[in-house]
Amino acid sequence: MKVIKYCSLICCCLLLFACSSSKYVIEKNPELNNPVDEIAWLKDRVKGLRDTECQITLFEKEGENYYAVYCPTPGAFDKSTTVVYDQEGKVYLKAGGLMPPQRREAVNAFFKGAKNKGVIWECKLREKKGE
Repeated sequence: MKVIKYCSLICCCLLLFACSSSKYVIEKNPELNNPVDEIAWLKDRVKGLRDTECQITLFEKEGENYYAVYCPTPGAFDKSTTVVYDQEGKVYLKAGGLMPPQRREAVNAFFKGAKNKGVIWECKLREKKGE
């Protein structure tokens, strides 16, 4: 009987260590009533972003909410993109990289007129111990 208890304990410990070994950590703000948990299309979008550095920022413009998903591409400033989605999950605009002048003007107009409500979801690399 003791052998079974010790084996169970060892298995539980191994499971704990395996679960905490993800190299990414997710942060949500606010923890409760977060749009990422409540809006179906946004919840689905986040599932694909759990293994990459990304953040979602909430913007408000003319009484409508917009969600900007920014995923930096390390070492390539012209390939990092921000995709802004409207409330229904449709792409409202894409920003980043080398943009034609008309798109750059549209992007600038959006961010100039939109109110930044803050980062609501972020996936970032877990800090290594000793850093």
